Amino acid sequence: MNAPKLRFKEFNDEIKIYNFNDVADYKKGPFGSSLKKSMFVPKSAESIKIYEQQNAIKKDWKLSRYFITKNYANKLKGFEVGPNDIIVSCAGTIGESYILPSDAEKGIINQALMRIRVKNIINQKYFLYVFDNMITNFSKTFSNGSAIKNIPPFADLKKQLLNLPSLEEQNKISKFISLLDKKIELQSKKIEALKLYKKGLYKLYFSNNSKKCREIPLKNICEITTGKLDANAMVENGKYRFYTCAKNYFYINEYAFDTEALLISGNGAYVGYIHYYKGKFNAYQRTYVLTNFKYNIKYIKCYLDCFLSKRINSEKKEGNTPYIVMGTLSKMSIKLPSEENQERISNNFDLLTDKINLEEIKLDKLESLKKGLMQNMFV
Repeated sequence: MNAPKLRFKEFNDEIKIYNFNDVADYKKGPFGSSLKKSMFVPKSAESIKIYEQQNAIKKDWKLSRYFITKNYANKLKGFEVGPNDIIVSCAGTIGESYILPSDAEKGIINQALMRIRVKNIINQKYFLYVFDNMITNFSKTFSNGSAIKNIPPFADLKKQLLNLPSLEEQNKISKFISLLDKKIELQSKKIEALKLYKKGLYKLYFSNNSKKCREIPLKNICEITTGKLDANAMVENGKYRFYTCAKNYFYINEYAFDTEALLISGNGAYVGYIHYYKGKFNAYQRTYVLTNFKYNIKYIKCYLDCFLSKRINSEKKEGNTPYIVMGTLSKMSIKLPSEENQERISNNFDLLTDKINLEEIKLDKLESLKKGLMQNMFV
């Protein structure tokens, strides 16, 4: 029998196979030619909102920038979306999904979204778990580089087969995994609260000590260079860390640096994200590598954590994706207190950073548990 490795003991029914079209209706948003900025109007009783990718990624239907008239919306039949519909991001960031709540406004999806409505043979949340697995498999066909990913896999949805247990079993699985999702959500919020607290302490420390500090350009504090490799140079189970513009590091079998360093993401979704590492490593060509510090490296990291994002945003041109050029870093002024205060500040923040790291380890374990369950509870 076609069955998952792990099931609740009261269920032993046969798992049935369905075509994707048997369980869901789906519609990708209209092409850009159908939704141009020249058509947008202010929000009013006569307008209707346009749902964008950010609504799915940030899980918030209230995020609204654009509206069109209801008259024009009537010409876009089939692209309507409303309460209890599923919206899925399908360009750039692939597969982020969100069930619109019962109080969500009706609207029109844009080209970066897909709307999905499930049929009565499948639990809506169960469908999302199955769909997430499907997207994970699709993502393996994409490159790991910084190029924008797009939607070709969604054209093949109708070819996908889904293995479904009974609706009763789906409901129990969904409820069980939803409880785990809630734990993951609460743990994530705990980590975010600690990070906000840390950020507040940064500002308190630096504002209270600013008058006693001297200002020195970062280029006079350390050496600044970049990695040399393509982002796809990573190797699974490699010997050394490989830093790209992602939030997490990868691995590689060759190293170019053997030192204590700060590594700063130069572009992409995590532009300005800072890693500290001491040892052998390698880096992507858009990752900045800061070495040979004349002053306390961990204090410098604290200062950059607090002020670099503001500097990046101040240099960003309207409509552009933020990125770092060499001058963004080299010309940035760093306020330096006495060596004693540098060490005191960095030590205090090390303790808080350790706390955050411990909570992130707990989150990783919860996410690993969910991943294992997903692999064993779904065919």
